[in-house]
Amino acid sequence: MTKLLITVMAVFGISTSAMAFELAQGLTPPGRQRTTLNYVGFFYDKAEFPQERANMRYQLMDLSSPVYKTETQSVGLSFSGSQMSVDPAQNGYSELYDIKFGASYTKVLGEKRMWSVMVNYGSASDKPFYDPTVSTLGITAFYSYPSDEKSSWLLLANYSNNRPILNNIPLPGFAWFYYPSRELNLVLGAPFASINWQFADKFGLTFFTLVPWVIKSTVYYKLNDFAQVYAGMDFSQVTYLPYGRENREDRLFYDEKKFLMGIKSPLSKSVFADFEVGHAFDRRFFIAENYEINPGNQVDIGNAYYAKLALRVAFQ
Repeated sequence: MTKLLITVMAVFGISTSAMAFELAQGLTPPGRQRTTLNYVGFFYDKAEFPQERANMRYQLMDLSSPVYKTETQSVGLSFSGSQMSVDPAQNGYSELYDIKFGASYTKVLGEKRMWSVMVNYGSASDKPFYDPTVSTLGITAFYSYPSDEKSSWLLLANYSNNRPILNNIPLPGFAWFYYPSRELNLVLGAPFASINWQFADKFGLTFFTLVPWVIKSTVYYKLNDFAQVYAGMDFSQVTYLPYGRENREDRLFYDEKKFLMGIKSPLSKSVFADFEVGHAFDRRFFIAENYEINPGNQVDIGNAYYAKLALRVAFQ
């Protein structure tokens, strides 16, 4: 199970997506669970908006902690909150929030078998918790078991009312984790797949996709056993439930692509840092029930350079 967790964290990094956060929680054996605090901040250069040039930033913080644990079971609580702000306001929006409160239960069944259930409730809107139309709900269940010494299976089921695709539908999923060596970690499954492959002495690549509209890929160079520099691309979205929308199934999407480069390294035994700069392009807002390539009502935003800072603190 430890190898399975290492595979997950190596592939996803410290904050690629909500799926990464839930996987890391769900696959951590109870005896190894710690209180963790994550911060991620994206700060964009001023860019062209339809009304006038504006600055944009996106910041996220999440905290998770076991409140009861033994070697075989645990109960945990979590909180996450993010804010996207545009200054000056555009089309009536100046700040968008995504706030979640969560609880989880993990049980080890023996022979490296484990199951976990996580529930989160929150609000993702310009007016969070204003009324039930802006509330979010997510439920995820995992079951993991070994295939052999070098591989494991993960079965999962997820419900969410704020996914980019197939919203409000319970979805099953699976993944096969293959870790034949320290140099290669492979995950094949649905709705996600990934690879972390160190193909030369100090060079490697990572690839992650949350099918079909989230993709992140990097090539990295290891400075030492702990630190690395990297370059790559990222294609992802953030979704919100605007207050007052006529169709309750509609959501507000922020969609962008990025070319990026950065450095990640531990700062101490308990603090890990990731600093990144890049160029964001094909940026747009649009309203739709599910992600669309050509939504027809999109609001295009100019390209912009950005800087990102991510910190992860694991308390002993």
